[in-house]
Amino acid sequence: MFPNMSSVSMSGSKKSRKKSKSPKVKLSLGKVYSFTVSVCVLCVLALFLSSVFNSKKNQTLPEETHVEADEKSSSQKISSQPEKKTAEKKEPESFSYVPDEKKTQAHLEQKSPENQRDNEKSEANKSNEPKIFTDIEERKSEFRIPPAKNGATIMLVIDDAGQSAARTKLYASLPFPLTIAVLPRLPQTRQCAQAVLDGGKELILHQPMQAVNESLDPGEGAVRKGMTAEEIKEVVRANLSELGSGVCGMNNHEGSLITADFEKIGAVLDVCKEDGIYFLDSRTTAKSQALSAAISRGMQIWEKTGPYLDNDVSRQKMLERIYETLDYANKHGQALVIGHTDKSAQILPKLLREMYPHLEKAGYLFKTPGQLE
Repeated sequence: MFPNMSSVSMSGSKKSRKKSKSPKVKLSLGKVYSFTVSVCVLCVLALFLSSVFNSKKNQTLPEETHVEADEKSSSQKISSQPEKKTAEKKEPESFSYVPDEKKTQAHLEQKSPENQRDNEKSEANKSNEPKIFTDIEERKSEFRIPPAKNGATIMLVIDDAGQSAARTKLYASLPFPLTIAVLPRLPQTRQCAQAVLDGGKELILHQPMQAVNESLDPGEGAVRKGMTAEEIKEVVRANLSELGSGVCGMNNHEGSLITADFEKIGAVLDVCKEDGIYFLDSRTTAKSQALSAAISRGMQIWEKTGPYLDNDVSRQKMLERIYETLDYANKHGQALVIGHTDKSAQILPKLLREMYPHLEKAGYLFKTPGQLE
């Protein structure tokens, strides 16, 4: 009985074991399957998310990345460029030169002896042509102005005004101080005197006086040989009155006979002293007694110390006289020189206007006798 029971129990236990093992196998396979499925799902999701992220990243690429890309592409272009250059260098080997017939003909004509002579003539003619100046600064090379020394001062007196107010204005409009001497009893005496004052220049009477050469007529209002002292004073005062107010002094027109006469020039100086104006001796004679007569009266007078600027009516000659004036002023500190209104009106005012900026830059001063009294 016991054996059967054991067999039954054993068989039963075997069956029970078999039955108990199968559920365990099924449970482990389900877990594996579910785990595998979940992993696959996660992988799919990861790939999807990765693709989405990469697409967004490419859309918002930083500027530096684009620059680097451009640099790479440009470097590729540069690296490939030498090949093009080497190819371009080879092209001239197949180039055939065709001469320009016009240029060749012109070259041959230029080299021919006849044309060389013509060219030389044309160049010589060009060198002989007068230089045309279009600006004051361009004339700087024409003037040779030495630097001023000893406070070099120029006093310029322009004589013989009275015939033409228009010509007087050419001098009255110059951009520096000067003196203009007006003759009495001429058609435009008053107009010339007014032009001098309107131009801000110094006005003096150009008093006519008898010359040693008595055949020369000094004009109306002159001091003559046979006049008494009172007659001389009367005529001189009348001439001063005609010019009006604003007269600062007077000088002699001609007058080599009168200035050499101590008594007669003394009568003229008496009027100057009474009216408080200066006298300028134009030094028409080396025998002048004007300085001696002035000293005897306790007066000081002015004398011409430089050349007459326009004895020769020539631009070059006037320029030479101006250089002489500068030389005298540099040696003695000042120079008083004389020109003439009508005689050189077409040359001297223009020359002075052109030279003045350079004279001023070189240190020369322009004054009038009245300013230095």
